[in-house]
Amino acid sequence: MSEAVWELRSVSRSFAPRGIFGGPPHVALSGVDLKVHAAERVAIIGESGSGKTTLARVGLGLLPADEGSVFLLGQDMTRASKAAWRGVRSRAQLLFQDPRSMLNPAFPLGVLLRESARIHRPDEDATALVDELLEAVGLAGRRRARAHELSGGERRRAGLARVLLARPRLIVADEPTAGLDAALKADLLELLIHRAGPECAVVVISHDLPMVTWACHRVVVMERGRIVDALDSASLSSHDPHPATAALLRASGLRS
Repeated sequence: MSEAVWELRSVSRSFAPRGIFGGPPHVALSGVDLKVHAAERVAIIGESGSGKTTLARVGLGLLPADEGSVFLLGQDMTRASKAAWRGVRSRAQLLFQDPRSMLNPAFPLGVLLRESARIHRPDEDATALVDELLEAVGLAGRRRARAHELSGGERRRAGLARVLLARPRLIVADEPTAGLDAALKADLLELLIHRAGPECAVVVISHDLPMVTWACHRVVVMERGRIVDALDSASLSSHDPHPATAALLRASGLRS
């Protein structure tokens, strides 16, 4: 087995109650253990509110954990400073569900990507690098477009291009195909898996079970802030599932 590039050990995270009447804290993560190895393709699935996005944000240092430990690329990041997180995060990239958060609306796409190239790959020709990457993600004719001029699918591709410029060892994609039609979903996920490269670990967060099973080696199921099931994609039909997994299989039409 290859080295672990991302590991969460007994991680918990709660949020203060909303509204004027208070109430108990909302438990988003409760004792989560997860290990992802180099070159793995892992799907994290579950219903909305199961804790998937919080797991990604805590695991990549965008939110602190209340309890537990986080290891990233072999480093214990549990009590790391913001500067230390910034240093490691270029090699562990989060592809946001809404890529507009990664695209400054004031600048054309080509300009944004050239700036990223100069930061992450200063020894390479930024213009040539960006031209090559835009061609690879199907946006060769859109280098002068701003974020608001791009379609939903084009914005996802632009966000992916920006992530790939960093040559990460881990990509965590949070609902990367939400809102796209079936053909665009398959195309974008295939592009993500292919362009990440064979050594990069890819984690796909989704509630779309059929979409991720053909692309990922392993499926991790979350319910109410916990990981309740984990299985190889190839054993979906023969696995004796947790009730949460069984419900997802039935909703997906993969099991009666």
